[in-house]
Amino acid sequence: MSESHVARSHAPKLGAAVVTVTALVGVLVSLGVSVAVVAGIAQVARSAAEQLTATEVGPVDHATVNESMEILTGKMDGHPGWPRYTHTSWTVREGQTVVLRITSYDDGTAPLTGAQTMYDRVQGTLGGTETVDGKPVSSLPNADVAHTFTVVGLGLNLGIPAAPTGGSVTVVARFVARRPGTFVWQCYAPCGSGPNSMGGAMSTMGWMEGTVRVLP
Repeated sequence: MSESHVARSHAPKLGAAVVTVTALVGVLVSLGVSVAVVAGIAQVARSAAEQLTATEVGPVDHATVNESMEILTGKMDGHPGWPRYTHTSWTVREGQTVVLRITSYDDGTAPLTGAQTMYDRVQGTLGGTETVDGKPVSSLPNADVAHTFTVVGLGLNLGIPAAPTGGSVTVVARFVARRPGTFVWQCYAPCGSGPNSMGGAMSTMGWMEGTVRVLP
């Protein structure tokens, strides 16, 4: 359910609570209760109505959790031509802010083609950006893309640029796990084997695919 839908669905309940508060104020005034007492009662009633509405929307866990992944090259992993993510499956809780750090040692590029060019843009992160070696960016030049970390079910996409030869590059992003479920993440850059570079590691769970589990 979207946040806007949640807001619409609970607005009538909060509105009714406010009307009730207003009516109560009128009765108390007519009975000669002091203005200060009336104001205090009204504030307590409004706070209760707002807390009820927030509870109905669902609890939010504002804790921050850290997740780290690496991208190893096939040569490093003893499997030439098969780059691989590490720590491919992890679990967080709904409402948590996730700080995801991905360090890549892959200096090869895999430019996006066709409809996949949309994945050179950062999506679903706080502020709409990621940092690449500390520099905030909202997209990557397509020619520099080596991999992506894309969780379609969470609306999240990070671009991973090619690392400098013999070195590494680190991408850091913050996002909120907004709904529960088990979501598959994939790399959408054609970095595998086969005629379209979408085979091998690209289609193998635990290499260029994994899962993000969000507990309620």
